Amino acid sequence: PCMLVLTLEGDKLHSLITRGEGMDVLRPYFFCFDSLNNFVISDYDSHSIRVFSPEGNLLHTIGREGHQPGMFYCTKGVAVTPNRRLVCVSKNVNYCLQIFC
Repeated sequence: PCMLVLTLEGDKLHSLITRGEGMDVLRPYFFCFDSLNNFVISDYDSHSIRVFSPEGNLLHTIGREGHQPGMFYCTKGVAVTPNRRLVCVSKNVNYCLQIFC
């Protein structure tokens, strides 16, 4: 998979390759931007959240597969609040909404 950032006219601004080079986003499911214009991507198959800089550099990997606080199972939604709190939703077994401060 890859992610393209386009202008409203369809011109490419950035492309984000989500496989290889240590990034390994397996199945991007949802994304948003934080207040610093970083890409925040929920990865369904790796059960994690990946944060990339506007240039496409991996900044953080949040969470891993599991059913304890800070872990995810089939990560779905992700959002960032105006005060930069990360809200993550995972499904199936733990049906959990987690907020990272």
